[in-house]
Amino acid sequence: MHLRSLPTMRNMGKLIENEEVSKVARIILVLQMLMCIVVGMMIEYMGGAMSKLSSLGSSIGFESSHQKKSNMSVQMLHAFDQPSVSKRNIIEEIVPDSLKPQCDLEFLQFNVTKSMLKKSRPVIGNSQRLHIFLKKLHSKQCTSVLFMGGSVTAGHNSRGRLNASFPKFFMDWLNERYPCENADRTRGSHLTKRTQQNNAQTHFVSWSQISQIETLDLVIMEFNVNDSFIDKMPHAMEDKGPEGSTKDYISVWYNEILLRRLLLMRKPDPVAIVTFNADYIGRTWAPKSIGDPEKYRKTLFRRNQEPLKFWLSSLYEIPMFSASVWMLPLAGKKGADWQFNKTNPYSSINFHADRCCHPHREGHLILSLVLVYCLVQEEKNLLSFHREDTLDVEQDFTANPDPTLRDPIYLSEDEEALYVRHDSNSKLIDFTDPSAEKEWNKHVVQNDGWTWFADNREKDKFGLIANNVTGGQHISLEVTGGKLGLVELSYVISYENFGVALSWVDDSRDGGTHRPKCKNEIWEREGLIRLGGVEYLFGSWDEKASVPMVTILKNRVEEGGKGYLHICLTPHSTHRQGNENKFKLLGVRLY
Repeated sequence: MHLRSLPTMRNMGKLIENEEVSKVARIILVLQMLMCIVVGMMIEYMGGAMSKLSSLGSSIGFESSHQKKSNMSVQMLHAFDQPSVSKRNIIEEIVPDSLKPQCDLEFLQFNVTKSMLKKSRPVIGNSQRLHIFLKKLHSKQCTSVLFMGGSVTAGHNSRGRLNASFPKFFMDWLNERYPCENADRTRGSHLTKRTQQNNAQTHFVSWSQISQIETLDLVIMEFNVNDSFIDKMPHAMEDKGPEGSTKDYISVWYNEILLRRLLLMRKPDPVAIVTFNADYIGRTWAPKSIGDPEKYRKTLFRRNQEPLKFWLSSLYEIPMFSASVWMLPLAGKKGADWQFNKTNPYSSINFHADRCCHPHREGHLILSLVLVYCLVQEEKNLLSFHREDTLDVEQDFTANPDPTLRDPIYLSEDEEALYVRHDSNSKLIDFTDPSAEKEWNKHVVQNDGWTWFADNREKDKFGLIANNVTGGQHISLEVTGGKLGLVELSYVISYENFGVALSWVDDSRDGGTHRPKCKNEIWEREGLIRLGGVEYLFGSWDEKASVPMVTILKNRVEEGGKGYLHICLTPHSTHRQGNENKFKLLGVRLY
């Protein structure tokens, strides 16, 4: 009989005193009482013995599983009596001593816990390429890291800009935690690589800025904000249907091309790739006093590109690190008003320096912690495999000497051949590259009022710029047609101080009969207008952001043929915002 089925001692005593109970039954009850007493004594004895054994085990470094659970429970209960895991604990674990002053408690927006950071790896992906990178770090090999991103990556509005940005902290951390050596055994350094582009489309257009880098070990792609401003997809070689005109489709189309190019790249080894979701557009989640809830709730992801990056990164097994995956829900879990309340430490308004999407200096420190935490965790995974003949991760077929890529998701066969496999060599005249002035100047045959310089505060966003309210500034470029005869222009559009330019292609160096049209004021606000062989390039729009725009001209230049590309600025129009009249040309590409 199980002990739990026996009557209690008090109940058995009452039954023995009951006169209605037979003698036999009383004898049985007495025996049961004796059995209970004996069993109790045995349990007490064994408990004492186990206690002594446990004490002995502790003295020699051994704990029973029961004791471990007990101690763990005590520790967990004790932890609940204390504040949540402190920032300093995380910093002690992942930040070298020399960088700890930058991570002092007062510099963080809120208490960043390990629970938060654990959520920062929403897509594990295939880690083979990351392990190649980490092994280089452990062998003291100096590496190169490319940051592909926009104004968030550049540290815009972060009170210190580049010096306060997450790429700067990450590279300082990399050099302190993994010191490297040059070929002569002297102290070397890990190098930062940057492009002058700011979204997937412009990186696609100016790919030569990446392909010309000699050595490259890690690429961090940060397009979560800027890709939501891409409006057109002029490079598609087939009709993509109704979905093809949406921002979401346009974004994944350009991102797929970039991922496939990077997966095939060897610099000289397969390049480790990380998609990094560092931020989100704040005002799309704002209450009526700040944003337009009705407008943004009618978009698929409220202009948040993160779900699209999840999708592509998962299918291509690209590791993803993310701060916005947990920061955005944390900021808005009590509603839009609370999300933009300064008393809320997690609020978007405390994270951002403006209504768009640019983190404060404190926010960049959080982004830095996300990056280094995820890399340290991957390092732990790598070091957990001890046997050389053990496969630590599944094989990455894209990293083989003869790489195998999955079939494209959005690209047609012609698009894959042209844009990924590079069956047709395009020619780029790039005005964004600080070192390319000598090259593009070879194409200029006439220039009246256009100047090449960087017009942003950081002085790193170059372009060919005309700025005059009277208009008429003209430039003529000699071009040679590519295989498809296509002429592509990239330029900046902004919400104030930008105007309208005209463009056309002919066989005259000075612009011929179309040039007088450059003095005509344009009243249209936006759109794609072609009139009498001249195409309108609108540099202004209503969205409060400055972003690149790409268009393919109707005018063609036949393969191998010569022609002159003309661009001129039209006069300022009073219905446009701002008192200036600027147009910024980023580049010309011929396919």
